[in-house]
Parts: sequence; C-alpha cells; structure tokens
Amino acid sequence: MASTRVRTGLAGTAGEYHVVAELSKRGWLATITIKNAPGTDVLAQHVDTGRLVAIQTKTSTASDSFILGVKDETPTERDDAWYVLVRLRGLDQRPDFYVMPRNHVSAACFVSHQDWLAKPGRGGKAHQDNPMRQIDQSDIQSYRERWDWLLEPATHVQYELPDWFGRDVADVGLPEGHPDAARFSPAADGQAGEIRSQQGA
Repeated sequence: MASTRVRTGLAGTAGEYHVVAELSKRGWLATITIKNAPGTDVLAQHVDTGRLVAIQTKTSTASDSFILGVKDETPTERDDAWYVLVRLRGLDQRPDFYVMPRNHVSAACFVSHQDWLAKPGRGGKAHQDNPMRQIDQSDIQSYRERWDWLLEPATHVQYELPDWFGRDVADVGLPEGHPDAARFSPAADGQAGEIRSQQGA
C-alpha cells in the first residue's frame, strides 16, 4: 500500500516547490536557490512591479507546530526578507501557507523561547536551554495565505501575533539588534496598539 505522507527527508523540498507553485500562480517569477544560499530557499520577482523577495521556507508534516532553530531568531534590516511556513496535508490536499516577515518570525521564536525557559519543567526543574525553537499554527492564523503582503516592504507589515506575545515581549524584549525592539519597549508610547490580537482582528 502506497504511503499517504511525504517522506521526512523530502518534506522540505516539497514545501519549497509548493511555495514556488503558489508564487507562480500569483504572477511571480520564482526559483529555488542552491543550497548554500544563506537564509534563502526561494527567490522571486513580481512580473508587474519588479519587486524582489527572498524567502526561507519551513515545512511541517505530522504536527501543527513548525520546528525552527536558534538561527531563526536572527533579525534583519532588509525589507525583502520573508518566511513561508508550509503545513503539508495529504498527498491530494493543498497545504496551508503562512506568510511572515523574517523579523516577525525572529520575534515570535525569541519571545516564546524565553517564556518557555522561565517556566518550570517536570518536577519544578528549570528548563535547559537548547537550540530548538517552535511556532504553533494556532498562533499565526492571521498570517495564513497573506501572499499579498509580499508586494510591500516586510518592515511595513503590522505584527499579527496573539495576546501572549504582547504581554511577554514587554518583559523579555527582542533579540539583540532587532529593528523593532524600540516599539515594544515598556517606555514606548502606544505599545498596546502595535499588536492586533487575532481575537480582535
């Protein structure tokens, strides 16, 4: 009997090709990069506007969470840097796509990991730091299918992360060098307006 799931070693490749296909349908000339391109899996140029974007993909198969690493906390000053998180479904089903500016992924990874470290583990013991990071699908529903955002600078996209992010970021901050750190500092005016929670969107 043929398997109904993508092999683990091929899931990342499948995710990249799915992203290229979706971009092509939307008027982008897209190509998968060679594997030593730092932080970029797909390069694309919009046919009508000439806009260029660099996309890193992360693919999940059997879980509603995306597994990332400490490198994904690295922020950028670039306004063309994006992630597309791909949740593969059955072989005959269309995947779910979450289109996120790189700095939003950086912020979400950092804040959620710091929150995890601060909470006690089994038996009340402290969690040990490790390089794994995680983003849950339930936390990024506002980013689902937002291909239209690629036509504007990534730095112009409003944060659409859930309420826990808004609460915790004021305590733990953002990674060193993150260009959005000032807007989430406790002293920043209008801090509460910087994030629109999914519940109120």
